[in-house]
Amino acid sequence: MDTTQFPSELARGSRVVETRRSGPVRPLCVDDLNQVADLYQRVFGTAIQVSLESLKRILFEPPWRDDSLPSLAYEDESGRIIGCLGVMPRQMKFRGRPVRAAIAHHFMVDPSRRGTRAGVELARRFLRGSQDLSLAGGNESSRRIWEYLGGSVCLLYSFCWTRALRPAQYALTLNDRGLSAAAALSLKLVCQAVDATLQAVAFEIQPPAALADELDAVTMLAFLSAFANGRSLLPVYDLPSITGMIEILDEKRHRGTLHKVAVRTESGRPLGWYLYYLTATGVAEVLQIGGNEEKMPEVLNHLFYHAWQRGAVAASGPMDSRLCRTLSENHCEFHGPDSWMLIHSSDQQIVNTIHAGDAFLSRLEGEWWIAC
Repeated sequence: MDTTQFPSELARGSRVVETRRSGPVRPLCVDDLNQVADLYQRVFGTAIQVSLESLKRILFEPPWRDDSLPSLAYEDESGRIIGCLGVMPRQMKFRGRPVRAAIAHHFMVDPSRRGTRAGVELARRFLRGSQDLSLAGGNESSRRIWEYLGGSVCLLYSFCWTRALRPAQYALTLNDRGLSAAAALSLKLVCQAVDATLQAVAFEIQPPAALADELDAVTMLAFLSAFANGRSLLPVYDLPSITGMIEILDEKRHRGTLHKVAVRTESGRPLGWYLYYLTATGVAEVLQIGGNEEKMPEVLNHLFYHAWQRGAVAASGPMDSRLCRTLSENHCEFHGPDSWMLIHSSDQQIVNTIHAGDAFLSRLEGEWWIAC
């Protein structure tokens, strides 16, 4: 969720009294795809490529499309799209009853003053939709607009954890900007030697006793059902939605190599699962991890060893309150967000549940996996 600017009244935190009608917000249609792609380039720059086919699939094809919750466009006086907000419907369950969630994604406004109004009006229309729960990820500007319109920031689910697997090489990835190719190579060789020493004397990652196999859609659906772990708010998946999601994840090669792993005992009893991208920087970006809460140390250890074997320098993922102790005991560090988790619901019980950490919300229940 990205906005470039917002009205000065919002920046100062003052209350604004609306004196004009909402701007020309309308449902997005397939014929808008070229304009949406052009807007994407204006907002994010030409260095980031966007696929029309990918946008079409996310914005208009089932199961990510619901005509009662359409994606939105904002037009200027000439009919040019200067703002866009994708809307992805998702089914969830709250204390046993079904609720409909909507995830905001590809929230973009033209980097101009007119685009400012577009961002506010698009967010306003989105939050007035028929969904029971609205979710988004956003930068500081988005956060201010969201809170101005009655939403809130969930700090707990905004934080992340990171486990260094090759500490010296991981530190190098954080501080290698501006280095020449020769200097970067020399430092990388030094860091590899340091990590080898650390691995031998103090930082050994133990081979897991648990076994693993490829996580397919059927197995993932069974695991999600089996390991609900008493959460009050849960995503509801079916086979078509999981299959479609995995297909999209596999296609996002620019993010890295996707690994999908089911973890089991030697006798075949399921323990848990995880999905992550091994990125070009060597960081294993975890999309989702779950399983038997008592066995999560084994699942985490399997994840770390699996990523380490494939050359990862670190593993990183979104916060889960149920895993805080286990993550801490496994040498993970917690750090502030690159993106805020933004939530809104007219049902205060749902809002309170998320703030309390009693929800299963991974990167697959947010905008992170949807973005180009």
